[in-house]
Amino acid sequence: MSFIPYLATVWLAIALVVFVATCIVALLQPLLQARRAKNPEQPPVTAVMPIKLEHSGFDVAQASAFDQAYPDYEVLFSAAEADSPALETAFALKANHPRIPTRILRSQSDFAVSPKLNTLDAPLSAAAHDFIMVKDSNIVLERDTLADFMRNFAPGIGMVVGVPVAERAETIAGHIEGAIINAHARLLLTASMLGFGYGVGKVMLFRRSDLARAGGIDAVSYTLAEDTAIAKGLDAVGLRTVFAHRTLRQLIGWRTLREVYDRQVRWSVIRHTHEPLTFPLEPIVSPLPAAFAAALAAPVLGLPGFAAFGLTLGGWFLGELGLARLKGWETSVYAPLAFLGRETLALAAWLRAWTTNDVVWQNGRFDVFVGARKPRPATLQLRPRTSARERA
Repeated sequence: MSFIPYLATVWLAIALVVFVATCIVALLQPLLQARRAKNPEQPPVTAVMPIKLEHSGFDVAQASAFDQAYPDYEVLFSAAEADSPALETAFALKANHPRIPTRILRSQSDFAVSPKLNTLDAPLSAAAHDFIMVKDSNIVLERDTLADFMRNFAPGIGMVVGVPVAERAETIAGHIEGAIINAHARLLLTASMLGFGYGVGKVMLFRRSDLARAGGIDAVSYTLAEDTAIAKGLDAVGLRTVFAHRTLRQLIGWRTLREVYDRQVRWSVIRHTHEPLTFPLEPIVSPLPAAFAAALAAPVLGLPGFAAFGLTLGGWFLGELGLARLKGWETSVYAPLAFLGRETLALAAWLRAWTTNDVVWQNGRFDVFVGARKPRPATLQLRPRTSARERA
């Protein structure tokens, strides 16, 4: 067993080199990607916002779409329900922003595995413009987000996506999820710097005509990871996906540990399904396995095992905290607890992904390989409810 400390030393060295490199690259990414973002055109855009449940910051996140410094765009809300608090907020925003053309649609499709894709069906059909920007309900846009995304739409690009960064967590579980999201942000920014792009569905800008060339939404209806499938479909017709040079503000709000775990299992299962070559390597970029490797490598390092473990874990945390401060990302007094919780929960979700295809999403259970295929009903444009006095 004498070779184990040396193998552990190699693991630790690789993990630390990758960590330091990704921190440096994450700091440089906005500068390099901004130099690549040279598209001067600002064609009309349809902003599509699927909505379902209200959550903390919901109204702020949706209102941000109406305040874009962009010359010509419309807003389409889409929901599976005919009536909900989220729809009431959408109607209020429409009334408060008469300058922005706005429609509120009911999408009753049930042909896709992904509930989000089913909700997107109606607005993708009804959009007035070829360029589509899809925004999740927990993302707050800055005034120039749409313009900046369009700047990245250079020749040969099929989709521009953004790296989400967490903020405004209201529970310990929320802080854990925020720590997970921001760790992924560091890796995604690195991928962007190296010229790689992946389907990240928080905000997606693409042409409807390009999606049609790639087979349309029918071609991506087989998976819960519609964002990844769209990116792969566009790549198949010679169009790349790139990350924008600005990150996105993702509101976390109230979370329970069960919700966070279920979400991490879903993402892990999806990555296991769609990225079978890289998924087994994920632990090498995580601090907890690196700390265990340091403990095993202690004889080589000349340190007690517990000291090597603690120094590695503590040093990694301080490195992440320093990166967050330099990037201007939100930090809190709960950061150490969130860091430890993240490592435990993320590792549990990664292990679970090897044993199941069953995931939880929007209070329902789904198999990542199985979904209903049903005809799409007609699109309905919703109208605000009226009182008896108004109807009279």
